[in-house]
Amino acid sequence: MKKLIVLGLTLPLFMVLARAGENRNWSGSTVTMNDDSASDDCRDHLRVGNDDYRANVRDEETKTIPNQPLTITAEHNGGIQVTTWDKPEVSLKLCKQIAVDDEHEGRKLLADTRLEINGSKISIHTPEENHHSLGTLLLVKAPRNADLNLNVHNGGVSLTDFTGTAEAHAENGGISFQRSTGKLTAQAQNGGISIKDCGGDVTARVENGGLSLALADRWEGKGLEAHARNGGLVVSLPKTFNGGLEVMASEHTSIICKDNACDAGERTWDSGHKLFRMGGANPQVRATTENGGIVIKDRSRTRGEL
Repeated sequence: MKKLIVLGLTLPLFMVLARAGENRNWSGSTVTMNDDSASDDCRDHLRVGNDDYRANVRDEETKTIPNQPLTITAEHNGGIQVTTWDKPEVSLKLCKQIAVDDEHEGRKLLADTRLEINGSKISIHTPEENHHSLGTLLLVKAPRNADLNLNVHNGGVSLTDFTGTAEAHAENGGISFQRSTGKLTAQAQNGGISIKDCGGDVTARVENGGLSLALADRWEGKGLEAHARNGGLVVSLPKTFNGGLEVMASEHTSIICKDNACDAGERTWDSGHKLFRMGGANPQVRATTENGGIVIKDRSRTRGEL
């Protein structure tokens, strides 16, 4: 089972810690959030596990609101997953699952775990009772060109097949952008950022975490600016890559080129920096790292990937 942070990089399968016990002892409970499924079934996206409790109860809540610029804040230790659909409104589905000693009490606690909508601000209300392990995940379907501000703490944010404007902020958690385009911003602290097959005007900054970039044949749109501090950088290129790329690091940072990915690139060491560039002097994709190693490699297709 993959975890949220592996060597500082965000992976498609998120795992975050949940509430557990009166003293919030995190060791016995996990909440797993999977953003790799196109299903609308909460069971495919959220799982709560804790063997210390006798009952495990699920519930969900769905609301539809008019399209407008939205600020969405996850429940502490919860996650947000966003995709685009063809309808004009915004769909919100709150997936919730709880491990608890008494099933009746669990259903009561889940009923008290609910969406709160205050104009353009969306948040999650959760009960204060601590004798349980609660997990929540908000599934968002937004129209094209939606404008979203997404915030998580101890959880993950993912955009998949999204088109529009989005700012994603994560503290102690990861951010994943897949097959998405528009004006996208990712800011993570103590977690990783993964950007795969995206386009548009994208900015990514991560502190105390890794940065993973999986590029398509060329970048469609304004470009990508990505920076990692205290974390590594991995850039994966298809063999047919014909875009522009610039990777820069300090002179003490190692840059490892694997397979055939670096054959077409030029390497320079200037003014205390190491620079790898391919595709011309004005590349659309620029990535830097401080205090972390760099790997540039051929992109291998995963099972089932076209």
